[in-house]
Amino acid sequence: MTPADLLERLDEDGFLILPGYVENGRFGSTGLLRTLQATFYPALAEIANHWRARFGLPGRYPEQLLQFQAQCRDAGQHSDPSCFTRLAPQDCLPLRHRGADALAFPLQMVALLSAPVEDFSGGELLLTEQRPRMQSRPVVVPLRRGDIAVFPSHRRPVAGGNGYYPVTTRQAVSPVRSGQRLGLELYFHLAVAP
Repeated sequence: MTPADLLERLDEDGFLILPGYVENGRFGSTGLLRTLQATFYPALAEIANHWRARFGLPGRYPEQLLQFQAQCRDAGQHSDPSCFTRLAPQDCLPLRHRGADALAFPLQMVALLSAPVEDFSGGELLLTEQRPRMQSRPVVVPLRRGDIAVFPSHRRPVAGGNGYYPVTTRQAVSPVRSGQRLGLELYFHLAVAP
């Protein structure tokens, strides 16, 4: 899929799914996180630069992940918020976004490393979009084992009658009802240490 294809899907749905991409990933492998970051960053940086232009913001995201993360370090952001998740029954991830850091990358990825129904029940990836003067729009993202979802880490531009306006996106994982849900959250910017 080209960056133009990815941009079109994000414009239309607010997220996209890459099927079966991490089917053979090992849970807890930092090498898997780094490989995914390096693989996807260049295409997503093109989309992020389109979004900056739509918002009329100056500057561009660098073409390489290491260059962008060097900018993050210069801004005092040193901690990689990417992580593996292991959710047991009654565990969930609350509604949140990752856009508070000064240099926050506008896209993130979530992968599911276990199989719904077979390995766990519940634990759906939920996105909400808040548009100006409208109610929040909830979306359940239908992930299977190995799928990656790509979506905004905070805001995305949506075309309106007077140009583009910002839509705020938040993410959550609903409570796991049974079994164990394994996944990962992948970010491209570094964050201020908690």
